[in-house]
Amino acid sequence: MKIERIVTHALAAHLERPVIFAIGPYQTFTATLVEVITADGRVGVGECIVRRAPRVTATIVEDLLAPLLVGRDPRDVGRLWDEMFAQLRRWGHSRGFVLEAMSGVDIALWDLVAQSSGEPLYRALRGAGRDRVPCYASKVYLADTAGMVAQARQQVGAGYKAIKVQVGRSEALGGMLADVATVRAIREAVGPEVTILLDANGAFDAATAIRFCRQLEPLDVTWLEEPVPPDDVSGYELIRRNTTIPLAGGESEFGIFGFRDLIERRAIDVLQPDVSRIGGFTAALWLGALAYAYNLRVAPHTGFSAGVAHLAALHFAAATPNLMTYEYMLPDLLAAGGGTVQNPLRDIFTSPFPEPREGMIDLPRGPGLGLAVDWARVKRYEVGAGGGGQAGGSS
Repeated sequence: MKIERIVTHALAAHLERPVIFAIGPYQTFTATLVEVITADGRVGVGECIVRRAPRVTATIVEDLLAPLLVGRDPRDVGRLWDEMFAQLRRWGHSRGFVLEAMSGVDIALWDLVAQSSGEPLYRALRGAGRDRVPCYASKVYLADTAGMVAQARQQVGAGYKAIKVQVGRSEALGGMLADVATVRAIREAVGPEVTILLDANGAFDAATAIRFCRQLEPLDVTWLEEPVPPDDVSGYELIRRNTTIPLAGGESEFGIFGFRDLIERRAIDVLQPDVSRIGGFTAALWLGALAYAYNLRVAPHTGFSAGVAHLAALHFAAATPNLMTYEYMLPDLLAAGGGTVQNPLRDIFTSPFPEPREGMIDLPRGPGLGLAVDWARVKRYEVGAGGGGQAGGSS
């Protein structure tokens, strides 16, 4: 089996109204999909995380990575990862767009590995081999307290046993004190049996995060995610020494080197790698081994990516040994001004994405990723291909 060619699809889907969270308004969903095509007609599919400019990542795949891969055996996935990484590591490119581009390629290579053995990808990873995983609802978006309580009640009423709540309001929206009041109101509304996770998206400084945590410690909060910006490792350390609320983070880290620093400094309790950013399954498996060695929990990130990244995270969740939970992004996202919108890039398959039941989600059983991409649907959102500006559904 030899790689014949590699094709990229830079995608952008514009919403009619933005979703509001701690970083600010989010109105355009973007991704770069990667097809690795072999001479015998097999196709592996991957996704590079993209938050801006999907053509940047596509160009890296096409101009930097593809020339190295064409003619090679995709089953030599670890060796290919090392060679892709070595091209620019000593030039200082061990993070950023290069790792994101590598992630999409690596996911596609593993898809081919699993297809060649006729197995679902989570089994081909030779890990824990779960066929279903626990998950949480992501998330309760910023609104006034009554609106956020209503969202939380709706999610619990739909059967979710764990919910993630957005915090990190700007001062104009009431700041940290409004966050505290809202979390207290949600805990009272949903009761003591529901798991509450908090996500600040790096909105706090360390001192504010410590004040915030101390006021909420009696409420049995399961984690505070990204309390400070991801490069503030010292801030993570300081917060962790001054609260009993576990800290989660890592969706913004690349490779295993950023995680290595967080782990060695004991700055974090729950690791949240994004398979489409960390370097694909190859790097994610290395991180899973580190998590096992340091007795840390793993909760793969999904977020505002396209469906292939969500599916890859699900397979990694099923394989990694110290799994805590999987982030299930709710299809309906709260839009600015009320009502909901949907991420048009998530449901891009010919069959439905798996849905949770009673807090658990089943893995697809087909070979490889287990769901086939609907390329006709994808084409509507290709940048420069007549797509890229279509709005997601709203209500």
